[in-house]
Amino acid sequence: MNDRTQAQVNEIRKFNRFYTNIIGLVNQTILESPYSLAEARVLVEMDNAAACTASDLTELLQIDPGYLSRILRRFKKEGLIETNKSLTDRRSQNLVITDKGREIYRRLAESSSLQLIHLLEQIPQGGQKQLVDHMTAIQALLSGNNTTITIREYKPGDCGYIAYRHGVLYAQEHGFDQIFEKYVLQSLLAYLENPAGGKILIAEYCGTIVGFIGIVQISKTSAQLRWFLIEPEFRGAGAGRKLMAAAMEYCHQQKYNNVFLWTFKGLDAACHLYEQYGFTLTEEKENNTWKKQLLEQRWDVTLSD
Repeated sequence: MNDRTQAQVNEIRKFNRFYTNIIGLVNQTILESPYSLAEARVLVEMDNAAACTASDLTELLQIDPGYLSRILRRFKKEGLIETNKSLTDRRSQNLVITDKGREIYRRLAESSSLQLIHLLEQIPQGGQKQLVDHMTAIQALLSGNNTTITIREYKPGDCGYIAYRHGVLYAQEHGFDQIFEKYVLQSLLAYLENPAGGKILIAEYCGTIVGFIGIVQISKTSAQLRWFLIEPEFRGAGAGRKLMAAAMEYCHQQKYNNVFLWTFKGLDAACHLYEQYGFTLTEEKENNTWKKQLLEQRWDVTLSD
């Protein structure tokens, strides 16, 4: 296990310990009732389903069958559930929650909700949304659902973020200073003054921005690709390819004959991607504005009808 993976494992374990303690506090209300947390979970799933079997609950809750059997016997004795023969499988019995069971579940859910409300009230509203968004992202990432990188168009606030991430990453990775961030910000402001014929595209993963690219109209037949950046953790994950594909599709729709971009020597992965979309290196020149002996490169492609 390398150092980076070990550090990630340590952080996950740290979070698990912290979250377990938080959940313990949240569930105190349930545990002070006559029902355990496991019993409350059984009621939740039975309330969600019109009818289910003990096998369904065992698989869904990953609970010991013997323990579940004891819970179901108690529920049936107290009138919280009832059983009837399955119409599709005579060997099985359907479990159905009763009105009394739903009322017990409602009380447990209400107590739990009040506890969560008390927890949220201690956090500013902006922090509450951030907390819920992160929880949603954790579910999506760990379940494998909705984890595809998606592309959306510009919305207010994106330009400031684009300039910020350029400033941070180019300083970290290439030693650029604040003059470069100013340059990026000025170019974005110029675009906002006249966005006609152009577009800014944003790549997101579970609601988090992981990259962006812009198309700026130079003339009726020519456009420039600008502000192409992929967050380090998502390089090689398909974000760059999706952004380039969307940008070039837009250029075709606008019927631009020529598309070009400026980059600098050393960004081999990005240049390889440009080549895949037909770009060729057409010009090189030294630029000492942001870093000494920086060799800028212009790449062009001619689009066919």
